[in-house]
Amino acid sequence: MKNLILDLDNTLYGYDEPHQVSLKLLLETFSNTFDISKEQTQLSFDRARKNTHLQLPARAASHNRLLYVQKMLEYNGINTMQHALDFYELYWGTFLEQMKLFPTVIAYLEKQRALGSKVCILTDLTAHIQYRKIQKLGLTPYIDFLVTSEEVGVEKPHPSMFNNALAKLACAPTEALMIGDSYAKDIVGANALGIAGIWINHKKENKTKLAGVTTVFEFEEILAHGK
Repeated sequence: MKNLILDLDNTLYGYDEPHQVSLKLLLETFSNTFDISKEQTQLSFDRARKNTHLQLPARAASHNRLLYVQKMLEYNGINTMQHALDFYELYWGTFLEQMKLFPTVIAYLEKQRALGSKVCILTDLTAHIQYRKIQKLGLTPYIDFLVTSEEVGVEKPHPSMFNNALAKLACAPTEALMIGDSYAKDIVGANALGIAGIWINHKKENKTKLAGVTTVFEFEEILAHGK
């Protein structure tokens, strides 16, 4: 395929470990700074995250760590102006340092570049932090376009997400390939528009087979199979 649509989180790098390390540090620092119990701190975070998602359903802003921190501070009667940005940067600064590309990602993208492929990252979340991730991972030379749910106003698997990617790539659905780890968001969403897919099934889930979809368990298999 000359046109690739790639998910970012848990597709090109592992999201879960950086998130757990960063969240642990955020909660511990919050608890120690304000002398709030670990239990209360965790409850504050869970409440902040839940309420943000309820207030902003299926929106990029629902994932904004700054909103989570702001609400955590407000719930505990602490001034947000003095502390919110510090905790936001603590989380993402730690996260960015912990990220590691999956093996063969660069080799695969270099191969696609040599073949003349165009590449679009299609991702839920805010544009700012996704640009920072792409830059930190050293992916900038290999990516032509970025489509975020912040830009589109909806999240995958909404067809508008995929149509925006197709528009930037200037290609038809049958001329593109979607690679992602989320069966429901990446693969089913793309498949509904006639976009072929490679599903990176990290958890070895048993899902309905779809025409035009290849299943692998690790990113490395894509290069090995010559996809």
